[in-house]
Amino acid sequence: MGELVALWDGVESWLVLLPYPFQVALVLVVLVPLCWLVARLVDRIVDEISAKASRIRDAEPPLRSKESYERRGSVVEASSNRAGSER
Repeated sequence: MGELVALWDGVESWLVLLPYPFQVALVLVVLVPLCWLVARLVDRIVDEISAKASRIRDAEPPLRSKESYERRGSVVEASSNRAGSER
């Protein structure tokens, strides 16, 4: 644990001693992708939970793979064709 603390102190000292524009650039390069990944993860989790809590029986979250949309689209097309032929 002491080695981890020493490593963190070294990184912190290195970052503090950098000129300000380099600090900003480094923080942006690290934090922007990290925040984007966390936001995407939270979005997917919320989509899954809202789909499971939905009253719609076959509700799917909007973020699905392309294959599931294609499969679902072919089922929707087939059911719409049947509905059109009944008229």
